[in-house]
This record gives sequence, C-alpha cells and structure tokens, in this order.
Amino acid sequence: MHRLDRSSDLRGPDADDNGIRDDIDAWIAAQPITDPQKMAAQQMARVQQAKLLADLTDAEALRVLGERSMAGVKCLRLSFMPDYQKGYDMGSQLEAMMANTRARARQYLAYNRAVSGSSGRLPEGDTCEP
Repeated sequence: MHRLDRSSDLRGPDADDNGIRDDIDAWIAAQPITDPQKMAAQQMARVQQAKLLADLTDAEALRVLGERSMAGVKCLRLSFMPDYQKGYDMGSQLEAMMANTRARARQYLAYNRAVSGSSGRLPEGDTCEP
C-alpha cells in the first residue's frame, strides 16, 4: 500500500507539476492495469485535484470543472470496458484518496455544496485527454 500524503495544504506535493499529487500518481503507476487505463485514472485524478483547488465563487469555472468531471468519468468507464464497473470503482477510490485529510475532505464537501443542484449530461464521443 502506498503511503498517502497527509500534509496540511490542500494541494500536496506535485513535483512534476502535472496536476496530480505525487502519492496519487505513484499509486496509479503501481496499479496492474493497462496504459490507457492509467491515463484515464490520471485524467480523473487531475479533475479530483482541481475540485480541491477550485474557486467556489466562480460559477463558470465550476461549470467547466463539472464538464471535465463528466468527461473523466466517461473516459475511465470506457477504458475498462466491458467491465465498466471497475472504472467507476477506481474513480470512487481516487475520490476517497484525494480527500484524505480533514482539510481536503472539508474542501471537497464545500465543492459539492457549491455545485449542488447543478446538472449536466455525459458528453458524447471519446472524452479521454490525449
């Protein structure tokens, strides 16, 4: 089991500045999954990280982040087809690992409150980032 970062800041260490906390990056890299599945997990991890750092007063930024989130969910799900449940499960696991401190969990809950009541739809086509 990888040791999760427990630092006090929301962002945590990201030495390569790829938008994914280093501990989460290492966890994804260690998973026994295909490269496309790892890329999909990285896309979802970037979205989860962005949720922790989002300006909760910027409605447009929250809307765009919601679209990115839906694209990440779809990409992750499709990367595991035909067993798309594994993609959903990985997304849930990433979500839990990203909110692994009191401050991160509070911020994630605040993000969810900020977007509560908004709606969206699953985007069409290939939503995986290159």
